[in-house]
Amino acid sequence: MLTSLHTRGVGPIAEMTLEFGPRLNVLTGDNGLGKTFVLDLIWWVLTGSWAGPIALPGNKSASLSYRTVEAAGRRSSGQASAVAVAPALDFGVYDDALHYDSKFDAGEQRWRWDSVRGRAPLGSVVYIGADRRASFVHGRNRFPSSFPESARPEGDAFRFVGRELWDGKSGPSSQFLCNGLIRDLAAWQRLRPDPDGPDPFEIFSAVLRVLSAPDTTPLELGKARRVFLDDSREIPTLVTPWEAEPVPITLAAAGVRRILELSYLLVWTWLERLEYEKITGQEPSRLLFVLVDEPEQHLHPRWQRAILPALEAVAKELDPHLQVQMFVTTHSPLVLASGETLVEPAKDRLFHFGVDAGAPELEELEWVKQGDAVGWLTSEVFGLDSGGSREAERAMRHAKMFMNGRLEQLPVELRSANAIDAELRRVLAPSDPFWVQWFVHDDEAPE
Repeated sequence: MLTSLHTRGVGPIAEMTLEFGPRLNVLTGDNGLGKTFVLDLIWWVLTGSWAGPIALPGNKSASLSYRTVEAAGRRSSGQASAVAVAPALDFGVYDDALHYDSKFDAGEQRWRWDSVRGRAPLGSVVYIGADRRASFVHGRNRFPSSFPESARPEGDAFRFVGRELWDGKSGPSSQFLCNGLIRDLAAWQRLRPDPDGPDPFEIFSAVLRVLSAPDTTPLELGKARRVFLDDSREIPTLVTPWEAEPVPITLAAAGVRRILELSYLLVWTWLERLEYEKITGQEPSRLLFVLVDEPEQHLHPRWQRAILPALEAVAKELDPHLQVQMFVTTHSPLVLASGETLVEPAKDRLFHFGVDAGAPELEELEWVKQGDAVGWLTSEVFGLDSGGSREAERAMRHAKMFMNGRLEQLPVELRSANAIDAELRRVLAPSDPFWVQWFVHDDEAPE
């Protein structure tokens, strides 16, 4: 497991330390403060490659360090640094008294793994976000530890761009590295499973059921069929509770397609790991790292309210012995509400990226039940005064100032009970609980 990450002079925050939980780690905060950047760093630590733009050192001294714990409990750590005079990454893995470093090549704009040897990946990794579709299959993908001392490219991983996750990804010799969601689902549905191995179609169907929207009929795959004249492939279909007939998955709604992508990437990564074990005879790692950037994208609030428990439950469908460590970013109060009954302080962490005195900062928060989405909106995670409109929030703030006799702080046009009352009626719903507070003070309010 990844236990901590420390950066200095890299990214939006001058210096930050994250002490991760072994199961669920949720990153919250405003846009542009570093949540996705942290996911990119975690991917790099776990795979030796970059899923997005490379993390470039700034003009000042910079460093990045981390600690890991393997499944057996053996600890290791790494450190990276860069200095303005000669940009370099001193990358260390302290395992059996060994230390390794990596240099940053300013001319080629990449980290070089020239002397990083002996470092092994912890497990398989899945990363999905707005513009990230990536998989690292433990065993199949290369890692810097397998590189000779001469300069080599970044560690290999599967980074899916454009339609590759759906249509397939080819290698340099035109061989298929991944058949893609469309071909694999159609094949899994047709083929008879190996009696001595897992049934890919059943595993995918089980994962899809877990990730389906709650309180309705789960999504399930229908019969694959040809859809377009100019595309000879059979396209899997999807049986949904809101469509009279099965819908081709390529025509499904955006939120449903994202759930299909997440389900497929998880199942495909794990099946590839099992294939590697079968071909090579090596024991697979039982560690899976799942990185999800804003799982709420395109999802209805009902779906958002169940997504964290669903992600946690997926591991049992893949392998009951699988250990999963998740890193999730979110802007959704409903996603956080979905974790209230799931969270265990010993296993899970909540981080908040904010701004203090004009500078970005990071703090770890306690998991505290907020009751509902409005409770989360008005908590320190989101920092709003209410869950309503900005106009309603401002009107209630003015009303409270009026009730406290702070008329001099109010706009001139709002220094009477009638004016405040009219503004409240304009912006608040008749059922808003603030009316009780206002009516109690209305007759006593100064004119």
